[in-house]
Amino acid sequence: MSSPVPPRVPAFDVVLRGFDRRQVDDLVDRANVTLTTLTGVPAFTDAAVPVPGLPERRRPEPISAAELRESSLDVILRGYDRSQVVDVLSDLVDRITEAESRGDRG
Repeated sequence: MSSPVPPRVPAFDVVLRGFDRRQVDDLVDRANVTLTTLTGVPAFTDAAVPVPGLPERRRPEPISAAELRESSLDVILRGYDRSQVVDVLSDLVDRITEAESRGDRG
């Protein structure tokens, strides 16, 4: 039995008034790097992952569950659907929280 393959980054719908796409993409990349670092498995297959040797300025910074939970996003014209983004970010907060708690016990 093979291990499950992480899903691709969610394709958010673009709506008239939605969350800033760059901000959302940045948060998803940072969460993906964090989960990859903590668990060894990325949340999404085509989001950013830590790459050894990549210059520091090109690596997304890890993000804590608390920082992700408290992040605010700008609402702009032609942004990502807000409810879809909130659902994905909530799931990422839960997954990072779980990974952080397992790391504290180890």
